This record gives sequence, structure tokens and C-alpha cells, in this order.
Amino acid sequence: MTHPRELWENTSLAGQEYPFRMFRLQHDNCLKGQQILWLHWHEHFELLLMVKGTAVFHIESEPYEAAPGDLLLVPSGGLHAGFSPCDQDMEFIAFVFNGSMLGGLPHDPVHSRFLAPYIEGKVRFPVRIASGTDAASPVRQCVVRAIEEFNDKRRAYELAVKSHLYLLFSLLAREHLAEREAVGATASFSRNSERFKPLLRYVEEHYQDGITIEEAARRVNLNPYHFCKQFKKLTGRTFVDYVNWYRMNEAERLLLESDLTVTEAADRVGCGNPNYFTKLFKQYKGMTPSQAREQSVR
Repeated sequence: MTHPRELWENTSLAGQEYPFRMFRLQHDNCLKGQQILWLHWHEHFELLLMVKGTAVFHIESEPYEAAPGDLLLVPSGGLHAGFSPCDQDMEFIAFVFNGSMLGGLPHDPVHSRFLAPYIEGKVRFPVRIASGTDAASPVRQCVVRAIEEFNDKRRAYELAVKSHLYLLFSLLAREHLAEREAVGATASFSRNSERFKPLLRYVEEHYQDGITIEEAARRVNLNPYHFCKQFKKLTGRTFVDYVNWYRMNEAERLLLESDLTVTEAADRVGCGNPNYFTKLFKQYKGMTPSQAREQSVR
């Protein structure tokens, strides 16, 4: 995935009848704490399958560790991001699809009972499906086979992908939905996630300005203490760290895609002191701004 200009990611999927797409993300020589999936959300659902290495994905305010074979389910509208917990090479697959692909017939009581509640966000299945358990194996196989069909693109592969997704959610409903109904658990979308989305958009539009913690806290009607705790839980970063991280991503883009000098790029992202900018850039990118530009022209 490319770095989104806004946290809302307008992910381009296939046709209207079968709206899905797969991304294979490989990151060589990851540094500890490096972001490997940028914080974003979209109206689609997303399946994350860990292939190599380990990662920590923050999904709807909660951190989830993922090892090879682990599967994570990102609900529609869920803010999510990923980080590397150590220095390593890593690889994972993101399979994105729109809930409209799993629509039922006009009068389908089975679909209404077992699938519609999840598609509509009224209930949640577990986010992390760990590998190595009896229940996880058939669920993971559904995703693996859907990925194989997408890669091979044999005749009617779209229908095959859809069938594997149906089976995936049938297995999850069989395993989890009845239990949740019994205890009356009908989870809605995370209130914190919805509450913070306008602030995150504001940061992306005003990252050059000096946005204080107090100002950010006022925008979500929290005191600074509770704001800092909830923001860290949601994004995996402190607010200051998040703003600086976003600034350095924009600085890197400017250095690679424009003819601006290092000083001009620093000023453009709100870091008027070139020495401080160089120190901050190296902290987040593992190299100086000049080294980043030199690598881009090799």
C-alpha cells in the first residue's frame, strides 16, 4: 500500500460484483518500532495474514501480536496500523474486500442471522485468529485458498474467492456468534475510533503547525491526561511522536519527489531548525535527509 494522503484510504477494488483486492507487503531490514502499515481506515473489511517475521497491529485501539500463520480480521471502518517489534525482515498479506460482496438474498433468514450482524457492524468476531489451534486451521485455509485463487486468476476465480470468504465467515459464526448472542454481546464500532478520526484528519492537514497536546485534547473533548492515554492506545504512539512521524513521512516524500533543498523541506514540514530536522529525520528514517536523497537517485 502507498502512504495515504488522508487516513481514509480510498482503496481501489475490483468490479462492483466482486469488490476485492490483495496486497503482498514485504519489508526488508525493518528497524524496531518501524511502521509497516500506515494508520488508516476504509469502509472495506481486511484480512491480514502474517507470512514472515512478527508484527504488532493496532486495530480499533487494541494491540495484537502476529506471528507467521496468524490471521487478523479488521472490521469495516476500523482504524488500523502495524509496527515491527524488532529488527527483522517481514512479510504479510492484506486481503481487502467490501461487505457488499457477501450480500444475501432479499429474504434469507440464515444470512440475516449469521452473516449480516457482522457485515453491519452489530457484532464482532475475534480480531486475532492464532495459528496452531484446531479451530484456526480451517479458517486460515479459507484465506490461503482465496489468496491462491486471486494469484492464479483461473476462470471464475472471483466466484471461488467469494465462496472461500463465505466459508470463512460461516466457520467464524459457528464458533463464536452463538456464544456472543447468548451473553447478549452486540459490539458496535469503537467510539474512540470514531471520536479520533476528525482529529487525525486535522493533523494531516495542519501537521506543519505547532499542534499542542492541549489543543488536540480539546478537539476530542478530553483532558490532556486522558487524551494522551487514549491516543497512545488507539495509534500505538504518543501524540507528539505521531505528529513527528507524520512530518518525517512528508519530509521524505518531498525529498524524493521534489527539488526542494533539505532546509526548504524542513521548513515546509514545520521544522525551522535544520539541525533539529536532521536529527528527527534520522531518528525516524534511520538515515540523514541527504542520505535519503542520495539513495533515491542511485
